[in-house]
Amino acid sequence: QIVVQYLKQWYQRRVRAEEVVAKEMSIQEKEKLYIDLKQILARQPGPEVAEQLQIYQQSLKEKTKQMKAMTSELNMCEAQNSEYRYEIETLVRELHDAKNKYYMQKRKERNLRERERHMNGGMIPPLISSQRQDSLNRFTGGGFNLKQAQKA
Repeated sequence: QIVVQYLKQWYQRRVRAEEVVAKEMSIQEKEKLYIDLKQILARQPGPEVAEQLQIYQQSLKEKTKQMKAMTSELNMCEAQNSEYRYEIETLVRELHDAKNKYYMQKRKERNLRERERHMNGGMIPPLISSQRQDSLNRFTGGGFNLKQAQKA
């Protein structure tokens, strides 16, 4: 009986020791898991990062809105620029046409004058009088009299 009782106690101690060892192993595994999760959580962004992200998103929305406004303004300016270019081309064509008409008119007038000269025998009345009046004193650019004054 004592041996049986001793064996029972020994068996109970052994079972308890195995339970303690199993529980210690479980605790160690859970501690290791806790440490791993703690490290993973340390790498996760905190509330400051979330706030910063929200600020960046708001800033991105504003910049996108500004960019769309600037793009539409650029398109409007490009359209206006093309209108101005078309208007300039039109004005250049009109100027070219006006010049051509002017030069055609001048040619017609010159041809008409030449015909009149041939009809008048080659004589055209002078447009500018080339006759000088000798009684007037002539002066050059410096205001000096070119004729000698008569001494009395």
